[in-house]
Amino acid sequence: MDNNDNKNFFDYDSYIKAGGKKKKPRKSVTRKKPAAAPKAEKNKEESKESIENIRKMFDDALDEKADDMAEFTAAEPEPEMPTLNGSHGTRRRLYMLLGIIISLLAIVGLVSTVNFSIDKIKAFADNTQQKNEFAKFIYPIVICDPAPFDQTVKLRSDTMLTAAIWDIILYEDKSKYESDFDYIIVPEVDVEQHATKLFGSGLSFSHESILGADISFYYEEDIKSYRIPSNPKYFTYSPYIEEITRVGERYTLTVGYVSPTPAWLTLTSDESPSPEKYVDYVVSKRGNEYTLVAIQQSDKKAEIEGGL
Repeated sequence: MDNNDNKNFFDYDSYIKAGGKKKKPRKSVTRKKPAAAPKAEKNKEESKESIENIRKMFDDALDEKADDMAEFTAAEPEPEMPTLNGSHGTRRRLYMLLGIIISLLAIVGLVSTVNFSIDKIKAFADNTQQKNEFAKFIYPIVICDPAPFDQTVKLRSDTMLTAAIWDIILYEDKSKYESDFDYIIVPEVDVEQHATKLFGSGLSFSHESILGADISFYYEEDIKSYRIPSNPKYFTYSPYIEEITRVGERYTLTVGYVSPTPAWLTLTSDESPSPEKYVDYVVSKRGNEYTLVAIQQSDKKAEIEGGL
C-alpha cells in the first residue's frame, strides 16, 4: 500500500488510547528550500558582462583593422602595357625587313648551291670536262695520225715537228708572228717549245720542210723559221674520248678518230660521233701539264671495222 492508504486506514489502538477520540492525522509540512534566485541572477549578470566584453573586443578589433583590410581587399591596378614610341617602331620594322632580306638571300644561296652541286655531280659522272681537256691536248697529234710507239724517243722528228706546228696553229696567238700573205713566219725555237710541251723534254729535232698532199710547212734555213699557213682549212681527224682509265698520274685514253668533222663540232656536239677507228693514248700529268707517253692499238673496235 502507498502512504495515502495508510493515512486513511482506521487505527483502533490509537483510538482507544486517545479516549475514543479519533486522532486527526498530522499534516505533513513540506519544507521549502531556500530560493537560488540571487545566485542565478548573479551568474546571468556575469554572463551578460562577459558577452558585452567579447563584443566590445571584436568591435574594437574590426574598427582598428578596417583601413588595413580595405587596403588588402582593394583591387590591385592592372599593369599598363608598354607602348612603342616612334623610335622603337622604326627599329622593329627595320629588323623585320632585314630578316626578310636574309631569308631571301638564304633561299637564293640554297638554290645556287643545289644547282652547282648537281652540275658538278653530272660533270664528275661522265668526265665531260676532263675529256675535253684531254681532247684539246691530243688534238694536234691526232691530226698527224702517228703510228703506235711505246717511247717518245722512238718518234720520227718530222712527226713531232708537225704536231708542234699544228699546236701553234690551233692554240697560239698568231698575231705576234710576222705574216707574209696567207702565211706566218714561226721561228724554229717556238716549234721546238711546242714539241717539248707535247712529247716531253730530252728530244732531238732535225729541221726541214714537211711536205704533204694537202698541206705543207716550209722550212727556211737562212732565217731558221717555218713558213706555215695561218688558217688552214684541211683537217684529217679530230679526237673523241670514249673512256678514261687512271693508274696514279698516268691516264689511258680510248680515243676515237672522227673524220673529217671539225674539232669544235666534236668537242661541243651533244651527239656521239661515229669514229672510224680507236687508238689508246697514254698520257702523264704533272701539276696542270700533260705529256704524251705512248700510243697503242686499242682493243675497242669501230662499228665500221666490226662489220667488215
